Amino acid sequence: MMAPKLDYHWHLRKVMADRGMFSTTDLIPPLQERGISLSSSQVYRSSLSGPNGSA
Repeated sequence: MMAPKLDYHWHLRKVMADRGMFSTTDLIPPLQERGISLSSSQVYRSSLSGPNGSA
């Protein structure tokens, strides 16, 4: 028996807006506080494509 396929939707931009963040660079300081270092282009790509690179 195959396990059911999980599906999800990436709502990062909406969550950001709910918190008053309207630029992807606004995510860099909170990520750095959690020990995550990403360039501005990496944060931008993640906000568009999701954690696994798919929309």
